[in-house]
Amino acid sequence: METSTIRIAIRKLPDHFDPSRITTVLDEIESALMDDGGVYVRAYADSMTITIKVPTSQLIDAATCLKDLDLI
Repeated sequence: METSTIRIAIRKLPDHFDPSRITTVLDEIESALMDDGGVYVRAYADSMTITIKVPTSQLIDAATCLKDLDLI
């Protein structure tokens, strides 16, 4: 299965996400993508970015859900 990677700058997270609680943010993103978009993803973070691995076949669904969350 081919995957695509979406990267989001932590410093540009919307106000409703608390960057000091990054594990909670990752859980919220994964849950929203699964519940709202039907997309199973894995989200990771380093000190500057959130990385989301998405099956390429579901990239549009993931992008739509992330847009609804004001992440992109």
